[in-house]
Amino acid sequence: MDQLEDFHKLVHLDLKGAPPRMSYYEQIFPIISSFGATGLLVEYEDMFPYHDKLAHLKTPHAYTREDILKLHELAAKSNLIIIPLMQTFGHFEFVLKHDENRAVREVESYPNTLCPTHPDSFPLVTELLTQIMNLHLIDKYLHIGADEVGISLGY
Repeated sequence: MDQLEDFHKLVHLDLKGAPPRMSYYEQIFPIISSFGATGLLVEYEDMFPYHDKLAHLKTPHAYTREDILKLHELAAKSNLIIIPLMQTFGHFEFVLKHDENRAVREVESYPNTLCPTHPDSFPLVTELLTQIMNLHLIDKYLHIGADEVGISLGY
């Protein structure tokens, strides 16, 4: 078996801004699959249906729980896996721009990076990941971002 067969070919869906409706996914997922993709890297940011103490993170037009289930259904029809992407250190503006989360910024005046040593950081990230994972129970993978952690931590 060729080593490359062990890897997935993913399409990154960055959903901040103007995310597609489910009817668009119904049309585009078969095309994505026909081009050889095997999965979707889904970065919700403020489009996820956060609830309870994280409800302030979602936009008024965020996807619903039912939308996430439909996304899974449509992806499965096209033989695409879903890997949710939840940033955990950097690229964290959608969380840190809110006054409720200001204290956990690495640098107070910049809402892009989480301070990993702040006592409230781990519980915040844990709750974010828990809510994501609870709507992705059938998915095998979870991407935590962290592409710039070495820089953030001074390595």
